[in-house]
Amino acid sequence: MTGITHIRYPIAALACWIAFAYTLVPLLRGHRRNAGLTALCVSFGCQGMYLTMSTPARWTGTLFGTITWYNVSVQLWIIAVLASQQILLIHWTYPRAEARVRARRRMLLLAVVPVTMAVLFFLATLQGPPRNVFKHPGDQPFFVAYQAAYLTAFVVGKVLVARACRHFAKLTDHVWVRRGLRIAAAGAAVELVYPAGRYADVFLTQYGWNPLQWSDVSRTTLTIGMVLNIVGWTAPLWGPRVSAVRGWLADYRSYRLLRPLWLALHRAHPEISLPSSTGSDLSALYDLRFHLHRRVIEIRDGCLALRGHHGDPGAVLSPGRGAAEERQAEVEAAHIAAALAAGPRLPGQVPVPVPEGRAAEDGSGGGGVAVGSADGAAPAPAGAGGVPASAAAGGPDFSADVAWLVQVSRAFARQRRRPPVARAGE
Repeated sequence: MTGITHIRYPIAALACWIAFAYTLVPLLRGHRRNAGLTALCVSFGCQGMYLTMSTPARWTGTLFGTITWYNVSVQLWIIAVLASQQILLIHWTYPRAEARVRARRRMLLLAVVPVTMAVLFFLATLQGPPRNVFKHPGDQPFFVAYQAAYLTAFVVGKVLVARACRHFAKLTDHVWVRRGLRIAAAGAAVELVYPAGRYADVFLTQYGWNPLQWSDVSRTTLTIGMVLNIVGWTAPLWGPRVSAVRGWLADYRSYRLLRPLWLALHRAHPEISLPSSTGSDLSALYDLRFHLHRRVIEIRDGCLALRGHHGDPGAVLSPGRGAAEERQAEVEAAHIAAALAAGPRLPGQVPVPVPEGRAAEDGSGGGGVAVGSADGAAPAPAGAGGVPASAAAGGPDFSADVAWLVQVSRAFARQRRRPPVARAGE
């Protein structure tokens, strides 16, 4: 057990102190009046103190060794953690004025616990050095009462914290606050294994319970629960950054998947790209969002150029759903590939009419044609509200637009990889 403790406690303590420093920085920058953030910082500091003080075995003693005031101070840090977490939830749940009143009342109530523990332990020392051996609990009644008071306060505090976390998670709209509170609630539930094991050590040893078999389990679950608390309480701080990284990776993946379609259109119509555009995926690492917008717009402009100068590739339509979306993407990719294979339309060549149904879908008007003038200039098809599709690419539905074009680009790449004979047979 000692070897595991030497590894487990220092790692958990380091995590606590990192979280403490992470929450202390905004307090030092001028958020001292944020009572909730202050309580969170205090909670991490108290957890760090408990784990740090629990690490040196020569100070804390063995599981069944003599209990000293040092051990009592370690357990009092746990009570301080419970108090700060409850104060934090009060400030998150109620308006500021009401939260101050409720927090003050809760602090006065919780102050009874350490006072009771200190009095009971002092009375226990008058009967001799308290020991963690409970084969005959009647030999040290005050120390048994001390353990019961500590463990009961621990259970009540963790239950209140878990219930409050779950309740507040249902009320918030902030996704990372909701996730963090659920993780913190799970951590509080896991920590309840610790008092259950300690209750058994105190009251069941005389009936054959072997504390050595479960002591490491109960203390390990306490450490795991504390780590979950750290993750949960800090989730609103680091969670948005994780979402930002995931969004950036999704954008970069979309940017790369759009390359086959963009490259084919760019080779047919180099004018759709900016003069400074290199087309390299690595060049988009800087200001990725701008490059993704540019690539979508250039694909849209390339499709418009195809309509004006190559047969009828069709406008890139709005997607359907599920399997219909995949089939529609295959159709659009096939139209674009056929137009690119047909090459530029010769001067004076009659434009290919757009079927009635397709014209209504792409917004070009019923019974229209793929191009609107004899010289091959193609008017931009109107999107929602008459906005051209290429301009709408950067609108509020930009994410949906990117997802649809990615479908078309992947279908286009698959068709390019097929043998020419198989493609002709289709």
